[in-house]
Amino acid sequence: MTGLLGQIEAFVLTLVLGLLTGTIFHFYQELIRAARVSRHVLYFLDFSLWIIIIALVFLGMLFINQGEMRIYVLIALVLGILIYYRRFASRLDAPISRLVRATVTICSTFVQGIKKAMLWFKKILVKLKPRPKDPPADSEH
Repeated sequence: MTGLLGQIEAFVLTLVLGLLTGTIFHFYQELIRAARVSRHVLYFLDFSLWIIIIALVFLGMLFINQGEMRIYVLIALVLGILIYYRRFASRLDAPISRLVRATVTICSTFVQGIKKAMLWFKKILVKLKPRPKDPPADSEH
């Protein structure tokens, strides 16, 4: 990417990538609060979030400016996240909360369905399990 126009374009697109990253992080924070997950699940979710964000930023940078990391690109990314939290987070709190509640409801229903299916499958396996043969009767001859 050469020229001032190309650099401005990369800056603006990276700024948008920062806004998107801020939105994902905001959603994640609300999700963790609403779901009340255990410590071990939280570790897994944190790890998954950072893998997703790293992949998103990497692919975004690859698309925006062929993966070139310049200081203005890094500034734009951080600036996008800051702008999101300063200007948009409070405005998007209600829609994100509704989306989080829907996500928690869907995931809870899915997990409950899996639990019921596993219990049903376990009952079927217990019924199919061959019973030990009765011991021979004592015969007094």
